Amino acid sequence: MNKRISLVAFVLAAALPVCGREEYTRNFDRTLTVQSGNPVRLEHKFGDLMIHSHPEQTVVIHAEIRASASDAQQAKDYANRVDILVEQSSGVSIRTRYPETPRSFFGMKNVSYSVHYEVTVPESSPVSIRNAFGRIEASGLKAGADITNSNGDLIFRDGRGTTHLQNGFARTEATNVQGDLTIETGNGAVQVSDVGGKLAVRDRFANVTAARVPKGVTIDNSNGTVELTDSGGGGEVKNSFGNVTVRNFLGYLIVNDSNGTVEAEHVAGPAELNTTFGAVRFSDIGGRLSIRANNSHIEGNIVRGTLTVINSFGPVIANDVQGEARVESGNGEVRLQKIAGAANIRTSFGAVEADDVNGLLTVHNSNGSVKGSRVRGANVSTSFGGVILEDVAGPIDVQNQNGAVDVASSARGCQPITIHTSFSTLRVHLQGEASYHVSAHTSFANIRSDFPLSVSGSLSNDSLDGTIGSGHCEMKLSNGNGAIEILRGGM
Repeated sequence: MNKRISLVAFVLAAALPVCGREEYTRNFDRTLTVQSGNPVRLEHKFGDLMIHSHPEQTVVIHAEIRASASDAQQAKDYANRVDILVEQSSGVSIRTRYPETPRSFFGMKNVSYSVHYEVTVPESSPVSIRNAFGRIEASGLKAGADITNSNGDLIFRDGRGTTHLQNGFARTEATNVQGDLTIETGNGAVQVSDVGGKLAVRDRFANVTAARVPKGVTIDNSNGTVELTDSGGGGEVKNSFGNVTVRNFLGYLIVNDSNGTVEAEHVAGPAELNTTFGAVRFSDIGGRLSIRANNSHIEGNIVRGTLTVINSFGPVIANDVQGEARVESGNGEVRLQKIAGAANIRTSFGAVEADDVNGLLTVHNSNGSVKGSRVRGANVSTSFGGVILEDVAGPIDVQNQNGAVDVASSARGCQPITIHTSFSTLRVHLQGEASYHVSAHTSFANIRSDFPLSVSGSLSNDSLDGTIGSGHCEMKLSNGNGAIEILRGGM
């Protein structure tokens, strides 16, 4: 029995689309004179709405009422019972009221209907709109606007004053707004350009694009990408499960993302870039740069201030930092080049490379190699990895375990050198006329020097206390189970 009823219902439902539909349309028109500054309010659903302004002190209302039914008389009767309620009291209120919809024997609505508005308001009138299931297009509103829509696109152009737009399940677009703009939406893309005031956007489950907003931007999004270009003032972007891209930003920038890539390019002020499980890429940051990330690949160049990076399980690569650089990374390689100040690096299970550091290079590593060149001084500790330091102009201090050490000093005169390692070779390269008091000790290997040594005490192959030149600086070399070599010239 149940199967038979279901089959009959299916056949009848399939036959419905071929049945003819009759349509009926009627127009509503009204013009009202209002005082300057009086607000205009409109409440509506089921239909598109177009609203714009003119210099006259009149509100012009045009509505097109449409109905469709199985027969023409039913459509006409329904359309004629749709009311446009207009009230005028310290402003204009416009409301749409629909009659009760007749039902078919299926219990479903048998009449479809909509009302499409075109409204013109005075330039001096602020506007408030509540709409659903229809598209809104607003243009030229000059006294501020508060517009809420759902299940329909919301387009706002050429406005002035404070503007608030709210939408859901559809796209929101705003262009050329000469005032502060706030957009709140869910499950709908947002596209904004040319805002003269501050911009604030809150969205979820869609993409947000903003361009040419010079006086400040705040974007709070989730599950969608964010793209911000050619803007400025204070900038703050929050996002999750979506990438964030910022280009050509004039001012301070903060980005907090989760599970998304962060890109910042040509930022004129300082920046903070934070994310997890997504890469961070930067270029031409005009002030200090701070990055906090987890499981991220971090790479970029040109920071016109200090650089601070805290990361885990990902490489950190930076070039041309016009200040000091500080990097903390767990289980990731670190590569720095052209650092104007000191460089401080801490990592484990990853190689470290630093080149052209105009300050002290400090490295704390575990289970990873360290390589540095053209640095002002070096303070390095690691284990289970080799250390290579070339062209070091200042003091050298290396504490290593189970790894070779090969360092070359380019200091004029002398600078202190202290090196300890084990189970591998220790080499020191000296330039010009060296002047060191040398204290060297090893076991199960020999000590060799290209420089003449004045040795005090008894001679030994694995231990010595002597002087190179006038002995102005201290050189302390200690190795376990590895040779020690003091060599003339570079590497």
